[in-house]
Amino acid sequence: MNYLKILLVAGCLLFGPRPASVSLFGAFEFQGVGWAAAAANIRVVGDGHPDRLLVNSALLGAHAVPRTGFQYSRPFSGLDLQAGSAVAEYQIGRFPVISALSYFGDDQYSELMVTLGTALSLSERWRTGLSLNLFQLNIAKYNARGALSISTSMSLDLTQDLRIGSILQHVMQVGSALTLPQRFHMGVAYDGGSVVLLVAVEKEAALPLEFCLALQTSSQRKWQLALGYRDLSQSLSAGWRLRYRNMGLHYSAVLHPDLPISHGFGLELFFQ
Repeated sequence: MNYLKILLVAGCLLFGPRPASVSLFGAFEFQGVGWAAAAANIRVVGDGHPDRLLVNSALLGAHAVPRTGFQYSRPFSGLDLQAGSAVAEYQIGRFPVISALSYFGDDQYSELMVTLGTALSLSERWRTGLSLNLFQLNIAKYNARGALSISTSMSLDLTQDLRIGSILQHVMQVGSALTLPQRFHMGVAYDGGSVVLLVAVEKEAALPLEFCLALQTSSQRKWQLALGYRDLSQSLSAGWRLRYRNMGLHYSAVLHPDLPISHGFGLELFFQ
């Protein structure tokens, strides 16, 4: 068993065999699934890719174009970990909706998440989002633990080129068997046409403030290249994204100073 598996499992086993009423601490520790990883996992603001819509549903447009996205990643290559997601964006009445099923783990430790989010326009430039998240944590030889949480988000277009976004994840939680840490994200995106600059700060309950920076270049949105950096983990990320007619493809890589490289692949299908 490699050392990352030992750390993941041992961190939960520290609680030992306890009654079902004792809470466990759980959250998605790997954030390298999909295109957002190429932009340093900045999912507060951006181009409306499903990766970001899942976290900040306020980025959903008023009239969602139905599309489906599939992601697959190999976190920290060589450690037998896998991650993936299936995402669907669609319209229910007047409300745009995003839903997804996400997975991360191996045969010893795994996390499963189901997400459902929507958005509401407060004005022409200001939108709010609400997401319902269902988590399940599985550890070998232990009962699965689950939790239901609500996350809120916001997106504000200050100008045609400048956008601010914020997220408060797990602001409310139902169930005490699995404790989800609250996370606050706030970011700014400046769209210069062929170049987009993304800057964000993130704060998780017991962790220091993390600064994230990303740069994207594109050609009429048909292809995109992205570079990103996170200062707390000192990880670098890079990736490309192509769109042709009703299909999109992307690849992303995350370079961590102390862990093997992570690879992510994705497919998007648009239904006009």
